[in-house]
Amino acid sequence: MGKRKSRAKPPPKKKMDKLDTVFCCPFCNHGSSVECRIDMKNLIGEATCRICQESFSTTVNGEIDNGQL
Repeated sequence: MGKRKSRAKPPPKKKMDKLDTVFCCPFCNHGSSVECRIDMKNLIGEATCRICQESFSTTVNGEIDNGQL
């Protein structure tokens, strides 16, 4: 009698690297002063500078993971 064929295991899913949530401000060039936040409930992504108070917001889709803007 022969051996039963074993079913191949699916390959492991690749994890995406987490992106930084703190950046250098393009307006005032101050290092690590821009914070990014994503509100998945309202589908809004926002980046604000703590030094010069510049801000940018945009709509996001459901495919964006936390930490990507």
